[in-house]
Amino acid sequence: MLVSVGFSVLFSLALVYVSLEVIRIVNSWMLGFVPDCVLLSDFPRCQELESGLRIFGYAGLAAIVVVVGVGFLLNKTKLSLLGSLALYLPTIGYFAFTMFFLAGVGVLRLLWLPFIDSEIFFRLGLITYVPVWVINSVITWIARLVMPELSGDFSVPVSFAFMVVGLAIFFLGVMTWVSDKLGHRALSTRGVYRLSRHPQYLGFIIWSYGLLSLASVVEGGRGWSPPAPGLPWLIAVSIVLGVALIEEIELRRRLGVEYLRYAEQTPFIMLVPKVLSNVITYPVRILIGKEMPESRAEVAVVMFFYLLIAVITSYIVSYLVI
Repeated sequence: MLVSVGFSVLFSLALVYVSLEVIRIVNSWMLGFVPDCVLLSDFPRCQELESGLRIFGYAGLAAIVVVVGVGFLLNKTKLSLLGSLALYLPTIGYFAFTMFFLAGVGVLRLLWLPFIDSEIFFRLGLITYVPVWVINSVITWIARLVMPELSGDFSVPVSFAFMVVGLAIFFLGVMTWVSDKLGHRALSTRGVYRLSRHPQYLGFIIWSYGLLSLASVVEGGRGWSPPAPGLPWLIAVSIVLGVALIEEIELRRRLGVEYLRYAEQTPFIMLVPKVLSNVITYPVRILIGKEMPESRAEVAVVMFFYLLIAVITSYIVSYLVI
C-alpha cells in the first residue's frame, strides 16, 4: 500500500508538471490562430475579434447544457461526465499569459463568457474559493509566526498540493479498479476504495479544485484578464456527483446486499465526521425521505437543491468579502 501511494504521488507530481508544459506548448500553437494584442494599435482588432467570437461562447455553453441533460435523460452517464469536463475546460485558458484574454489557449474562456459577463454569476460561485482561502490564511499565519520576515502567502503551493493529492487519489483508484477487474472481482473494496466508494471522482474533484485555485492566483496575463469564476466548477462537480449517485443506483440493483454492506462501511465520496455527515445529508432526508436517492429523478432533485444552497450561500457571503 505504501509503495502504491508513493508511486502515485511521484507520478502525480510528474503529471502536474507535464500537464502545465502541455498547456504552454498548445498555447504557443494556438497563438497562430487567435493572436495576441502586443501593440496598443492591436486592441481595436482584438475587441472586434472578441465581439465576433462571443456568440460561439454562448452557443458552446448551451450545447454543453444539452449534452449533460441528454446524458442524464438517456442514462448515458459518460455523456454527462464529458459535458462536465467541457464545462471545466476553460480553466486552462487562465494559463495563456497573454495581453488579450482570448488569445492562444485563452480562447477556451469563450465558454465562460456568460459567467464572466455577469457580476451576479461571479458572486454565485465565490464560495468555491473559501476552503483554499482559509487553508492559505492559516498556513501563512503559522509561517509568519515562525518567520516574521516572510512576505507573500502560500496560495500557489496550496493549489499544487490539491492537484497532487487529487491525482494521487485518482491513480490509486484506477490501479485498484484495474487490478480487481483483472482478478474478476465484481466489486472493488480494497485500498483507497476503503475510504471512498468513488475515489476516481474524488480525485478529479480535488485535482480540478487545485487547478482552478491556481488559475485564480497566477498572473492573469500582461493585460486585462477576467477573474476565474467558481460557478462552473460548482456545476461541474454537481454533475459528477449526480453521475456517481446514478451509478450507485445501478450498483445496488446489480450487486444487492453485497453493495449495501459495503456502502454502510464506506463513505460515498470522502471520509467526514459522523456529525458533519448527518448535517450534509439532512437535506436529502427532508427532500426524499431517505438516505440516498433511488431514481434519476430523485438524483436530479437532490443535486439541484444542493447546488441551489451553494449558490445562495455564495451570493450572501460575497457581500461580506467584497
